[in-house]
Amino acid sequence: MKKIIYTILTLMSLASLCGITSCSKDGYSEMSPSTGTGGSLARFTIAGNYLYAVDQNALKTYRMNTDGSLNHVSTVVLGADIETIYPYKDKLFIGSREAMYIYKLNNPELPEFEQMASHVRACDPVVAKDNYAYVTVRSGNTCGGTVNALYIYQVDNLNYPQLLNTYSLHGPYGLGIKDNTLYVCDGAGGLRIFDVSNPSGATLTGTRAGYTFYDCIPYDYDNVLICMVDGGMVIYDISNPQDPVFQSQTF
Repeated sequence: MKKIIYTILTLMSLASLCGITSCSKDGYSEMSPSTGTGGSLARFTIAGNYLYAVDQNALKTYRMNTDGSLNHVSTVVLGADIETIYPYKDKLFIGSREAMYIYKLNNPELPEFEQMASHVRACDPVVAKDNYAYVTVRSGNTCGGTVNALYIYQVDNLNYPQLLNTYSLHGPYGLGIKDNTLYVCDGAGGLRIFDVSNPSGATLTGTRAGYTFYDCIPYDYDNVLICMVDGGMVIYDISNPQDPVFQSQTF
C-alpha cells in the first residue's frame, strides 16, 4: 500500500512542474506537491503510517488505512506563510517564509512543536540528515527577502538550533540529500553539489549546468536523482553521489 501511495505522490510531484500546472513567475506555485522521499518543495509527505499536509497556516495529519483510505485525525495551527514540509526520523521540519519549525512525532497523530529557527525572510525549503538541517533562502520572489543562500543548522539540541554556516548562491529553490552529498537546485545557476561529510565545513564540489533547476528527489534504491527543471525533468545516475551522470530528460 505504501508503495502505491509513494508512486501516486511522485507522479503528482512530476505533474506539478512549471508549464504543466499552475506555476508562479518564481518557478513554482505555492501548492506544488512532492513526496516524503526527498523533495524539499513538498506540501505533504508520509512518515510511518501517516500522511502530513500543510496549508498556509496549519499542519493536518491523516492516518493511512490498509484499504487505502485516509482518516483525518488532527489539525495543528502553525502560523502564517507555511510553505514546505520534510520528514526525518521522528521529526517534521517545516519551512515558512520567516522560519524553520521543528515538530516531534512522539505521538504521530498529534505532532508537537519542538523548536523554531528564525532567519532572513524568504521562501525556505528544508531537508535534514542526522543532526543537521539544510535550508535555502531566495530573493526576488513573492516571499520578499534579499538573500540567496544555503544555511546549515546543527539541530542535535532542538532547544537551541545553531546556524553553522552560510553559502552564497545564485537563486536557490529545492534541495535533496543522499548519504554525505547535498544537492541544491540553484535555479539558472545549475545543480550545486556539496560534500557535507563535515557539515560545518561543507564544500562545493561541482555543478551541473544546462537547465534551470527547481527541485530534486534522490532515490536510493535506484541510485537516481530526479530533478525538476524548467519545462520538464532530468534524471542523473548517482551511483557515485558526488558525480551525477546524466541519464535522460523529459520535456
